[in-house]
Amino acid sequence: MSEQVQEHFSSADWLLIPASVKREEIAATLELTLLSENEKWDSNPILYTTYENANNYLDDLLPRADKILISSFISGYYIVEGECLRYIYETLSKRLSAKCGVYYFSIDLWEYSCAYGYYEQGDEKRFYRAEIDATGNLQEEDRGRVLSCENDAECHIPKVSIESEQVPDYWFLPLGIMFNLGITDAEIRQALDRACSTYVLNATDAEMIKNMLTAKFSL
Repeated sequence: MSEQVQEHFSSADWLLIPASVKREEIAATLELTLLSENEKWDSNPILYTTYENANNYLDDLLPRADKILISSFISGYYIVEGECLRYIYETLSKRLSAKCGVYYFSIDLWEYSCAYGYYEQGDEKRFYRAEIDATGNLQEEDRGRVLSCENDAECHIPKVSIESEQVPDYWFLPLGIMFNLGITDAEIRQALDRACSTYVLNATDAEMIKNMLTAKFSL
């Protein structure tokens, strides 16, 4: 796995949508408003935290949390990515799954967590999450029937050295599953260097995220 792909997805939440559903249909289903079509995916400012124009993390996050991007075509799929998916992935996944099967993926190496799920016809069919809690213990959620694309997914992910032994870095398991669906590292790298479409969420979803973030960071 290339360094560019590892770095981009080391802290990311994204959906994988079959390209049989056009970008315009994705935008219409989620009631998105087009903001830009000329930002490169890998450097799109909605994905990155800076404190240049903000007094704190919440002030920095709020202007980005109501935005989402859709990648260019990638081997039969589109990738939908944005900070908002960390908070309302289930809502958007179920909404989109009325049209097709939707995969949700999440990796956060800084918080030691990863997750993936599959949604179809408005329902959750599969969900798995692993994270290290505040006491240093591994916590897992595991629901639904194991997907065929989960088989041997660890073969596609980078390895780390533990007690002189090379073992898969399981926090990257969501990427291994995505590669099992037919997407290659090279295709991801090409798409990261291409322009994507950036959108603003509809007012209802944007307000929901704002309220969730305000409540979280006011604790």
